Amino acid sequence: LVFFISSCQKETPPPISFNRQIRPILNQNCLTCHGGVKKLGGFSLLFKEEAFAITESGKPAFIPGDHKNSELYKRLIDPDPENRMPQDAPPLSKKEIDLIARWIDEGANWETHWAYIPPKENIKVPNSESDWARNEIDRFVLKKILENGLKPSPEASKETLVRRVFLDLIGLPPTPEEAKQFLNDDSPGAYEKLVARLLNSPHFGEHWAAMWLDLARYGDSQGYQKDLVRPNIWRYRDWVIDAFNRDLPFDEFTIEQLAGDLLENRTDNQLLATAFHRNTNTNDEGGTDNEEFRTYAVMDRLSTTFEVWEGTTMACVQCHSHPYDPFRHEEYYELFAFFNQTQDADLPNEMPKISLLSPGQKLALEAVKAKVSDTSEVSDTLITQLKNLEPAPVPVMLDLEDSVRTCHIFERGNWLMKGKEVRPNVPNSLPKMTAEMPKNRLSLAKWLVSPENPLTARVTVNRFWAAFFGRGVVETIEDFGTQSMPPTHPELLDWLSIKFQKDWNWSIKKLLREIVLSAVYRQSSVISKEALAIDPENNWLARSPRFRLSAEQIRDQALAVSGLLNRKIFGPSVMPSQPEGVWNVIRHAVVGGHCRHSCQTPACVPQH
Repeated sequence: LVFFISSCQKETPPPISFNRQIRPILNQNCLTCHGGVKKLGGFSLLFKEEAFAITESGKPAFIPGDHKNSELYKRLIDPDPENRMPQDAPPLSKKEIDLIARWIDEGANWETHWAYIPPKENIKVPNSESDWARNEIDRFVLKKILENGLKPSPEASKETLVRRVFLDLIGLPPTPEEAKQFLNDDSPGAYEKLVARLLNSPHFGEHWAAMWLDLARYGDSQGYQKDLVRPNIWRYRDWVIDAFNRDLPFDEFTIEQLAGDLLENRTDNQLLATAFHRNTNTNDEGGTDNEEFRTYAVMDRLSTTFEVWEGTTMACVQCHSHPYDPFRHEEYYELFAFFNQTQDADLPNEMPKISLLSPGQKLALEAVKAKVSDTSEVSDTLITQLKNLEPAPVPVMLDLEDSVRTCHIFERGNWLMKGKEVRPNVPNSLPKMTAEMPKNRLSLAKWLVSPENPLTARVTVNRFWAAFFGRGVVETIEDFGTQSMPPTHPELLDWLSIKFQKDWNWSIKKLLREIVLSAVYRQSSVISKEALAIDPENNWLARSPRFRLSAEQIRDQALAVSGLLNRKIFGPSVMPSQPEGVWNVIRHAVVGGHCRHSCQTPACVPQH
């Protein structure tokens, strides 16, 4: 009798998760016609209020608790191809339809996408009886390793570790002397001492600046047609290197680049940081409309800001509401208004410029002045060095002084078709700005790094994690939207985000130190057949990943091992020599060894 009763009992299945089980079905099959671009039948699944509203048919798509009378369910099972949804596509599987039916019957609970929910504080670190874990990171990872039937790999050899951590932290291989020093150090803290030295290396900033400059769309030339050189933009690159080396907290790193010009008692360094947004391509080709390209530059600044800090593909919202994520067309132009109050000259190359020294130049100037004070006779060499260290004009961001531009929605993204007027504001799907914050770029920058913002810390931590492991906790490092890959270790991502903001005060070096000191980072990359069969993509990190060196690392490694690497860090970009005539294309002709551009000097020929 006991056996009969127990065998008849059925376990109650867990409630259906909208984010995990339902949203992916709707995104893949429904949002093309019922999202932010199209709202056929007056029905959209982008926002809860739209999904549960009465449609053009006069019927609601969902009746919570009653799937049989819900219009969406009826359309999914309708045998008539004219009525069945999705149209012009294969029908949903029985399993998918049953999931939707159960979800409706359970109340049709709508959930906010996980990335827009702030991470919980006081996340419980998993307990572990294993002595493998070296820090909290390892406990999160070990839990997933064991749950998936795997076991962690042993620690890599010292020879492997020294090369790995050198390449990861400073982008260069160790010299034979540096490798021997570590291999011969048998003290318990040898690895920790090595990590500390690398974090304090001047090449640390040089290496990580390369990653950031890609995000900042840095270029030594302006990008369009004639592709004229930006002769002093390298001073911004020097600022980035210096910021990483002095471990400028990431919140200040953010604010200074987006709005350093608006800070009270701003310094030259903070003003120089705003060149971040002067990396936008500029076009001075004959016949172009300068207001058009000024407008496109503002759009580029908006899109870059949200892709880099929020992991949000905002560019498509220029023309219509986001196809998949909860951002409306109007909200794009409310964000646009934050960036649309800057001084942008009538001609692209006449943007505001201020004569500034880069951090590297300031260091060199102090060294030269020290030589001058210690030398009774000032040599021609010292005089030349001082002249080379004079301030030069750098493009920076400055707000309009005596006027304010009105901002409008652009119908279908066309800057010539202005709709209703809008004012600066942040999207409704993200935390609001406090009432006392003025609606300017500085407030927007502070809002991005505020504790209430759920995205910035997650996106940033994930980006650095990917640099070490070949993929992020969220694989789509540039996209945290509803179409993104779910995090493999959600609790770890949120724990790191909270630590990064609060315990480590946005210190990049403390974040990276925690990662490279972990046992998961130090694992061997040797792959067993069993682990390869269970986890071929290494999602659960039961081994160290294998991935290619970057292009910069390949080049620098070849130069380093051959003894040809120039270890100079700051200063102007190097323009390799080119054979005469190699760049004789339209508007780039060279006459008598001189460039036909306004510079008229032989030195610029390789640049053009």
